[in-house]
Amino acid sequence: MERGTFISKFTKLADEIKEKYGVSIWLVEILGRRRSFVAGHKEDAFLPPEEIFLNEKFAVVSNEWEKIPQEEKEKFLNTLKKELEK
Repeated sequence: MERGTFISKFTKLADEIKEKYGVSIWLVEILGRRRSFVAGHKEDAFLPPEEIFLNEKFAVVSNEWEKIPQEEKEKFLNTLKKELEK
């Protein structure tokens, strides 16, 4: 899938999660040991954020995954993984 299309879809989903659950999530590109912010609602916090890998190139990050119901989180992650496969 074209990177720009994926990023715009991610941003839309991140906005929906932020509005519904009050949780900031952001997409990062994995560059070796480094992470580069790509899109979403980045939030600074005292605790380190939790990464969930979508594939070898991208991960989704948040400080508050526990606020999103497990079923909704799995649906969100599966949607992103399918979009990356296109």
